[in-house]
Amino acid sequence: MAQKLLKIPQWIGFLLILAIISLGTTLTAFSPVFANGIINVIIPIGILIFLRAEFFEKLKLATLLIGRILVLLTFLDYFPSDWLVPLIVWLLRINILEATLTDFKNKSYTNVISGLILIATSFVITGSWLSSYYITINDAMIFWAIAYTLWNWNFVIYTFKQAIGFYHIAVLTTPLLLVCLTMNPGLWLIMRANSLTLAGIFQISGKAYIESYLASPALHNFIILVKKPPIQLGLMVINAVLCVLAVLLT
Repeated sequence: MAQKLLKIPQWIGFLLILAIISLGTTLTAFSPVFANGIINVIIPIGILIFLRAEFFEKLKLATLLIGRILVLLTFLDYFPSDWLVPLIVWLLRINILEATLTDFKNKSYTNVISGLILIATSFVITGSWLSSYYITINDAMIFWAIAYTLWNWNFVIYTFKQAIGFYHIAVLTTPLLLVCLTMNPGLWLIMRANSLTLAGIFQISGKAYIESYLASPALHNFIILVKKPPIQLGLMVINAVLCVLAVLLT
């Protein structure tokens, strides 16, 4: 089966991955019990227990899993709805901090600074629970969300192989794509959590296939270019400007 899939043109496969992640992200966002409960809670628990993965991959999936469990409990009235978004944001901060420590270990120092700026300005994220899903209420945080997207992809290319960087282009653009399609910036936070949860599921369970199928010499050369110090410095400045805009426009 995997060999047959490998024969699909890479650009079609990438679009298929984008479509699957977008569909799964949308379903799990608006179906807190069935889609979220099965895909974002039960499956990740099984993966964490039974499958092997890098420490950071399991740590990230575990952090995301906590948030998805809280969504389920909030919908079932076992968790206060007023507490949900603040706790989701704290989980996001922890997630960024985990990655920032890994960036420091990988000597990606400009991305460390970008991560710390994201954490420091994350107070722009405020939101509320709308009976079955949550939204953010500050449209200006879309600038923060774009900064987060750039920072997160930069983190991925320093931590994983090139093919995983290709994979995460689909993963990280999914929330922004859905925001554009719905014209609702408030959906970014929940879409981001769900797309990354799905990404973790697929990455841990099918990493060898992803690394084989999405290997791209062109993207490999692009990543080498992005890692050059002037580009890294430029990305850090862009991230800082976007975060400051989010704060000033709040």
